[in-house]
Formats: sequence, C-alpha cells, structure tokens
Amino acid sequence: MKTDTPPGVRDMKAMIIRFRFALVLAGLLATAAGADAAARFRIATVAPPGTSFHKNLEDLGAEWAKAPGGGVEINIYPGTQGGEPQIVRRMRIGQLQGAMLTAIGLSQIDESVTALQLMPGEFQSWDEVDFVRERLSKKLENLFLKEGYVVLFWGDAGWVRFFSTKQINGINDLKSMRVYASSGNPKALKMLQSYYTTVELEPDKILLSLRNGMIDAVPIPPFLANFAQVATKADYMLDMKWVPVVGAMVVTKSAWDKLPPETQKYLQETSRKAGARIRSDSRREDDEAIKAMVDNQGLKVTKLSPEADREWRSELDRVLPKIRGEIVPADMFDDVQAALREFRSK
Repeated sequence: MKTDTPPGVRDMKAMIIRFRFALVLAGLLATAAGADAAARFRIATVAPPGTSFHKNLEDLGAEWAKAPGGGVEINIYPGTQGGEPQIVRRMRIGQLQGAMLTAIGLSQIDESVTALQLMPGEFQSWDEVDFVRERLSKKLENLFLKEGYVVLFWGDAGWVRFFSTKQINGINDLKSMRVYASSGNPKALKMLQSYYTTVELEPDKILLSLRNGMIDAVPIPPFLANFAQVATKADYMLDMKWVPVVGAMVVTKSAWDKLPPETQKYLQETSRKAGARIRSDSRREDDEAIKAMVDNQGLKVTKLSPEADREWRSELDRVLPKIRGEIVPADMFDDVQAALREFRSK
C-alpha cells in the first residue's frame, strides 16, 4: 500500500540533500583553490638591499611566481635577519624557509662545506674553485639533504682580501693587527688566531670599530667593502687571494616536500640559471669594486714582494695540516687536495 510522504518530511529531505551537495562543492572548490594558490617561501641573506645578490634573488622570485602549480612566492629579507648563524637557527624553527648563505652559515648545517672556503691560500683562480666545487657538489648536496636542506644552487662572492688602516707588506705585519672575525665557528676562529688577533663582531659594527681603533683590518670581498665604504676607514688593500667566498641557496626539506614534483623541477632549473648569473656578476664586480675604491675612496693597493710572498706561503703551509680534521673534515680536505692536483696536472 503506497503512502504519501508528508510535505514537511519531503522538505526536510530536500534540505539535507542540498546541504550535503553544498559541503561537497565547497570541498572541491577549496581543493582547487589550494592547488592553484602560490606557496610562500621566506628567504634571507646577509647581502644588503640593492646589491646584485639581492637583485638576482628578486629576479629569481619573478621566475618562481610563474612555476606550475600556482607559482611560488618569495619574500626576501636582505640584511635584516641577523648574522648567518642566526639565519640558520630561524630556518630550523620554521621562521624562514630558505636562505642564501656563505660557507660560514652553511657550516652551521654541515661542516663539510668548509672545504670550499676555510683553507687559506689553497685556491688561486676561479677555474680551480669551479673544478673543485663541481667535483664535491653532489657529495655536499647529499650531506645537506640528510640534515634536512635542499641545495638549489651554488654561488660565490669574490675573493677575501685584507683591508687595513696600515699597509701590510708581509705576514708579520698582519700578525701584529687586530682583525675582524665573524662569530659562529669557534674552530675557524682558533685557526685564524695562528695568523692574527681575532676580534669577533657583528658585520654592522665594522666601520665603528675601524674608526675607534678596536680593529686594524677587515678580511672582506671587495664588492662588499665598496658597498659598506670600508676603504674610507681602512684605505690599504693587500692584493692577495686569501679565500674565495663560496656559498649556496638552500631551502628546508620540510617546505620543499610540500611542493608538487613539476614545481620542484621548475624551481631547480630556474635556480641553476640564477646561480650561474650570481657567479658571473660577483666575479666581475670583484674587479670593478677595487677600481671604484681606488678612484673614489682613495684606496691604495699593495702587492707582496716575491720574498714576502714566499714567506707568507711558508706560513700557510705550516698551518694547513692543522686544518685537516680540525676545521675541515679529513675526507673533504683530502678530496679538495686530490681535485686540485688533478686540475693542476692538466
């Protein structure tokens, strides 16, 4: 026997069906919006705003915005998040998703990267630096991945040279000076004390410390010295390649893993191109900055005499064995030496 459903019940059933449909539709819309919405990465660097490093990061951000999957938005923090050890700590607690760091900051993640920078006098040309970095990059990238970081590109920022308030004519002149040193790597500071008296400071205290006599010299790449007007207080530069400033852009694996594979592939491709531009720009600026400081800030460039150079090299050779295993992990130290021998044999 057929019975009619009361109107009130029919209305209730229709309302339930509409409500369920609305929930399903809302879920679908939210999923679609989430797939197309841009991911957001907060990226820090100690490079000041307006430098080529900052501008190259901005250009990279424009490229990342076009990435498949809705794009990736970069918020860049140039020179505002403290020194590199502080930046690494901010990545560890999730305040930052990435950073462009030198070996000083990268060594807070894994010490193996010190092989590319903390071996004074070992590298004499960019060709040597490029050859060794290519040989070690895959090993280094795997070590960083184990620590929870993805390396997107390798870069560099010129050669560290000594800017001083008094002329340096030999190793003994440097040994008598108080020299700026970055905090964050106590073992590296101990090694540097074999060459001179270290004074730990934050980078923003360099000019004041030169002016009040707290320090006599600053080891710094010329592009940064020019930008910071270091030569107005330390008007002598020793034209000797101390170490290359080598670095990389890294992002946290936790943030990276949230991106779809096609987005990751696009970011890797555009990042490698950005790294090549950064290396090219920084090397050109290394020479241009010296000329600019000579012309505009009264910088006086000093070259070592052959005798002084031999004495300096002898001192470097004396200290180098102490670096192996103490500052630079022994296996990476040996890898650098083997790569340099191979390069020079050709």
